[in-house]
Parts: sequence; C-alpha cells; structure tokens
Amino acid sequence: MRKMFFSVAFVLLIPSKNMLHAEVTKNQPLSYDWAIVGAGFAGITALAVLLDAGVDPSAVAWIDPEFNVGRVGKYYGEVPGNIQTKHLIEYVEKCPYFKTIISPSLLTLYTYPAEQFQQLQVIVDPLLDFTAHLQNMVVPIKDCISSLQRVDNCWILESSDGTFCAKKVVLAIGAHPKRFDYDIAEIPLDDAFNKKKLINFISPDDSIAVFGGMHSAILVLKNLSELSVKNIINFYLEDYFHGSPGLEGVASMWAEDVLEKNPPANLIRVLSTPENIEQILPTCSKAIYAVGYESNAILVNGSSDVTFDEHTGIIDEDLYGIGIAFPPTGIFNGQKIAKNGLYAYLVYAKKLIPRWINNEKTHLIEDDLIEIPWI
Repeated sequence: MRKMFFSVAFVLLIPSKNMLHAEVTKNQPLSYDWAIVGAGFAGITALAVLLDAGVDPSAVAWIDPEFNVGRVGKYYGEVPGNIQTKHLIEYVEKCPYFKTIISPSLLTLYTYPAEQFQQLQVIVDPLLDFTAHLQNMVVPIKDCISSLQRVDNCWILESSDGTFCAKKVVLAIGAHPKRFDYDIAEIPLDDAFNKKKLINFISPDDSIAVFGGMHSAILVLKNLSELSVKNIINFYLEDYFHGSPGLEGVASMWAEDVLEKNPPANLIRVLSTPENIEQILPTCSKAIYAVGYESNAILVNGSSDVTFDEHTGIIDEDLYGIGIAFPPTGIFNGQKIAKNGLYAYLVYAKKLIPRWINNEKTHLIEDDLIEIPWI
C-alpha cells in the first residue's frame, strides 16, 4: 500500500492544454492523427511505442473511462500474478519512457526477488504512475467509445459525450469474463479471484459449481477450498497441464502440491459434459465461470462482428487491434493459444506499430509470431 502525505495550501488551479482540449472535445468534434482506445496493459504499451516512433503527442487522443490500468487495475490488484518479477522488470526496461518517470512504486518493484511471483498490484502501481505521465504528453479523454464509422478516409468515434474523428485508431478495448446462461446464482469471476471479496458471496451451506480447468479456475478452486463451503464441483472441459502458458506461480504450485497430491475432501472434479451438467448442476446453489475472456463490445461500421488479422494487426483500413481482445497466438501442446501478457504486448507493438505508421500491410512471418513471448 502506498504511503500518502498531505499538506494544506491555497493554490490557483490553471487548466492545462490537455484539460482544455478534452473539455472542448465533449462539445464539438475534433480531429486527431491517432486515437488509442483503452488504457489497460495493451493501451499503455501501444501508446508508449507509438510516441517512441516519433508521432506528435499533441495529435494523439487517448480514450478510457477510468485510466486505472484497465480490468487488472480495477479488480485484480490482490490477485497472485503469473509473471515472475524478472519479466515485469524486463517489460519496464524495454518499454519506452518508463524509466524516465519518477515512481516510488517502480523502485519498489526492483526490490522483489527476480524469480518470485507477486500480487499484480506490484505492477499496477507503477503503471498508474506511467499512465499519469503519458496523459500529460497526449490528449486524454475520459470517456467510453461505443462505435466507429469510416467516413471520408477518417474514423468517426462515437462516445457518450459526442463524436470526434481520427485518421488512425488503435483498439485496445480489453475483455470481460465469459459466462454461461445457466439458471443458477452467479458469483462474478472478478470477485472470485479475491478471497477477501469471495467470502461475501458464499455461506457454509453452499455447493459451488466452478466451470473451467485452467489458470483462472485453479485460482478460484484454491480460494474456495480455503473458505467454508459445503461442496465445490469443478466442471472442466480442458484440464490444466503443467508448463502450459499462464499456469504459473501460486496456481501452479497449489495444483501440484494440493490438487494432485491431497485434494480437499469437499472438492469433486468432473468432465463438463451435458449429462454431468444436467445431473449435478441442480445440486449446486451458485456458480463461478472461469472459462476465459471475450472482447468488450464495440461496433465497427455498424457491425459487432469485428475481425482481426494477427499477422498485420489490421481490423480495417487505418484501424488496428492489440491486447487481450486482439492477441497474437501460438501453438502449444498442439493447441492454438493466445499470447496475452505485458511483455507479449510490448514485443507485438514494437513489431507492428512502425508498419501502421508507414501504412505497410506486409504480414509478420511465422518466425515473427514465434518470437513473441507468452508472458
């Protein structure tokens, strides 16, 4: 937790150029060379790489409703991370501008053992400082974008406060947990990750159904097993396997040391088949869906079916995607798996953003995609 120091003073608040620019944006359409939609892991990274490539900061609009490091910053600060400290530091040292900011939280990051896994707050706090730094460089707009329309070689972005246009747009819109529509009370996955929050959703008489078999589900099973519930029923379709991308840190150790060797007596794991769901789910009182994430909604030229070419990052003319909503992929153990993570986004951005600036439409070759890490 950060220490906060307060002093009392009388000051004259003079609006900055960016504050005035953002206020005008709400009242009349303005035009930008670039717009970055989203300020989570991917949006922060894309903006830093874009500016490092020489784009004029005053011609860049950065749009996000909160500027709070996305879903991770809002919900997952106390969640055990699955990235070793050394890889977080690797991101920091290779992400443009990061080392130039004054951030006590960034200095703290360097104090943790390189091989250990920390709670995600250890990277959220420096990224909050980095966000503030970048906001002072570009035009920050605290708003949501619901749709984009291509008109006369420009993208018209619709927000809750009006419209504005940009020649080029990068969508780093993030994602939300997938869910099933079963007739059962649902515990939000965002809260199930945090044992302090999860305890408010359960009682000792509950039988909790947990859908999923990978990293997210393992964390939820761990949390539930350490709280007081009657039964935990884990419906899994694809089971975890050690060494798989994402299954690291606390979740991996608990799966190996507890789930495999000495599973809790109240935990039952069954295949997620229609027969098992029909027979067993009615015995459960609540459900948690830990079955992955899906892109946040946005309309592009009137359609919600937004397609993306991972080899170019192109969604449409002068419209690009990055992050958990638009990730590169790789093959692991015969399966196609998304490469999601801070460092993965950075490598991907550095490969593609110079091409976006120069309007190159050449594809990344497979070797380029292989070079992108899983973290």
